[in-house]
Amino acid sequence: MSPEPVVAERAYLLLKSDIMAGRFPPGSMLIERALAAEYGVSVSPFRDGAQRLVGEHMLEIAYGGGYRLLHLTPDGLRDLYRWHGHLLRLVLKGTRLSVGGASRPYLQPDIDGQSLAKAATDLFLSVARACHDGEHATALKSATERLHMARLAEFRVLRNLTSELRAVEIATTSGQGSDRFEVLWAYHRRRIRRVGRICESITS
Repeated sequence: MSPEPVVAERAYLLLKSDIMAGRFPPGSMLIERALAAEYGVSVSPFRDGAQRLVGEHMLEIAYGGGYRLLHLTPDGLRDLYRWHGHLLRLVLKGTRLSVGGASRPYLQPDIDGQSLAKAATDLFLSVARACHDGEHATALKSATERLHMARLAEFRVLRNLTSELRAVEIATTSGQGSDRFEVLWAYHRRRIRRVGRICESITS
């Protein structure tokens, strides 16, 4: 692989990590030269990485040029939660996971919001990786990553997230039948009902 694609991949991974971590407010413009310098790349590979994130619906091309984070609205977040729930159900119909010896930090009593959000994202990404249908896996991975910023805010809006995530893990890894999908839909329905407050928490 030539140096340019390697550098663009580095810019893509660093920028994606910062977006998912909530570093940039929704709707904000990216300062390309400053971020490229921070990531140790030139502007051209930075733009290549940003363009990939446009394709993943994490960024949009701003009017007049440059890149901007998507402005998150309650309606948009509601649709994304609903889409994620449908994808998860679709994937799990033909997928069985094994928890193995995976570390589950949300079992700790002093779990914080950031660690809990990461645990939820990692769990749903593990479902995507276990899926044998490439299109379904790609769609679930994308929706899961796009929701990570909302998960960071959920900790400030919702209660009992630790026990809820335990139930979701059981449903995804060993649950069966309608009960399994009821647990998963309850997880999404709870958030759909509070999209307004979650959006406010993200932008505050």
